[in-house]
Parts: sequence; C-alpha cells; structure tokens
Amino acid sequence: IVGAVISGSAFAAIEVKETTLGNGISSNKLTVPVYTGNIWSGFQTIAVHDTVTNTTKSFDAFCVDPYQFSSSTYSTYTVGGLNTTDTSFSSGVIGKITKLYNYAYAGTLGPSAAADTNAAALQLALWEVIADSSPDLLSGNVKGYTGQTNASLMTATTNLLANYGSYSGPNNYNFTVYKSTTKQDFLVARPVPEPETYAMMLAGLGLMGVVARKRNRINF
Repeated sequence: IVGAVISGSAFAAIEVKETTLGNGISSNKLTVPVYTGNIWSGFQTIAVHDTVTNTTKSFDAFCVDPYQFSSSTYSTYTVGGLNTTDTSFSSGVIGKITKLYNYAYAGTLGPSAAADTNAAALQLALWEVIADSSPDLLSGNVKGYTGQTNASLMTATTNLLANYGSYSGPNNYNFTVYKSTTKQDFLVARPVPEPETYAMMLAGLGLMGVVARKRNRINF
C-alpha cells in the first residue's frame, strides 16, 4: 500500500490527495485489514484543495484508517477534529492516539534514519490501537511476522506500544482529521502554541488597539 491506509471527514468543498511519502520505512511482510504484503509505514504529504477559494495547502499526515487505501488523485473530504463526533473513534481510542502523539510524534520529524524508524513505528502503532483491542503485533487485524516483517519496525513499534501509556504531560498538539467515505482518513497535528506565544499575541493585539484609538483621536 503506497501511502498507508486512511478515510475522511468535513466540507464538500475540500479535496485531498496524497502527493509524496514522508519519513518511514517499508515493512516487508505486514497485514492490515485490507491487505497483506510489503506496506510502507510512515507519514505522507497530502495536498488539501479548497474548491471555493481555489487554494491548496500541504501537510504531513498519518493514516488513521487501516480499512481503506489512499489516492494520488483528489477525492472529496470533510474536515473535523479528533473527537467522537468527527470520527468513528471511541473516547478511549482518541485518548490512545493523543498519548501516542504526545509521547512519540516529535521523534518522527527531521531527516534521519531514526526519524524514519520512529515515523514507521508511530504509523503501525496508530493502526494497532485503532484496529485491534489488544496491542499484540503477532495477532489481530494488524499483524507482523517474526523473521518476515522489518525487524527494526517490529522492535520500535513494540517498544512504543509498551511505553506510550506512561505519558502524563500536557497535550502538545491540536489535531485536524480529513475524512473520506471511500479513501483513507488523515490526521494532521499542529503544535499547541506556548503560553509565551499567546502572551505575545495578546500584547500585539493590545498595541494595535492603542494605535487605533490614537488614530481615532487624531481624526476627531
């Protein structure tokens, strides 16, 4: 499966397609609900086209739908958040996805062999918590094979699944889900602004207000 497995949600004016593969590695033999074979695991770059404004933006995204294939041609998507209303996920699964990102997402970024392995492990862990009730890579809907699946992917994913639940820090990301009824759904994460950033934004808005009031006085 080139580009993993995903499905979509939000405005009929939005079209999405996969453009390139990002960090990740090939699995050799791996099973997901729709396929068994040499599956590429990692994040993808997607193009999001707004047909109303005729603008296109690109995002790095992980697949959160191991039941469908991605597409390199535009399909209609809807846009929502990572919640039970905009996705088919239970609150428990959403909690696991959030913890996986808080624990591991930062390590998937940047051009390095480690980032490739981390991105592949995060993708496989996402499929595991979404499609299987038990994080066992050797059984269930998502399954690897000893001696046949990429060994570094198996090891990294096993370690991630064993440790991500210990995360107890803040939520570091805001999420957008691009959802389709016929193609993979994509999850895009953006860092939550630091408190200092909010303070600077508020200070800037306050300064703009002061300037506006001064201009009004001059006009009068």
